[in-house]
Amino acid sequence: MLVQAAESRFQRGLTALGDGRSLEALALFEAALELERQLGARTPQARYLSYYGLCLAHDGSQPREGAELCRQAIALEFFNADLFWNYGRVLLLSARRKEAFAAFVKGLSVQKNHQEILRELGRMGWRKRPVLPFLPRANPINVALGRVFRAASHPVPARKRASGTAA
Repeated sequence: MLVQAAESRFQRGLTALGDGRSLEALALFEAALELERQLGARTPQARYLSYYGLCLAHDGSQPREGAELCRQAIALEFFNADLFWNYGRVLLLSARRKEAFAAFVKGLSVQKNHQEILRELGRMGWRKRPVLPFLPRANPINVALGRVFRAASHPVPARKRASGTAA
């Protein structure tokens, strides 16, 4: 059931969030959820939960609760790629890159060309496979071989002397 007053607050919250006013957006998303509850909605709108969770994590005060709200939203609407995008952003704010990557990939499985998810993945960057894939990435052998191969593929330019001539 869509409550018009709650939807109005939600839309204003999206505008505030887009303008970088995350505390105002947090208050508006919370108001949307509260209005829905007061007017008898059995379950909250998944979008409201997801964006409220994003704002909780964004201001740094409650990242765990924000992630939990995003997970609840996904449980309500697993077919909405925006919810995976928000969840991935919350995970990035909590420095949980691997889980964020997985959330973004799940979002892309729902909507292949979700521009915001693709943009987030581009910002994260892509890592090459470990040199020895049967060993963990952090294994000292993989780390050492990775450095050797990286140095070989990216030669360091000749350094200039103090006088300005090339070495």
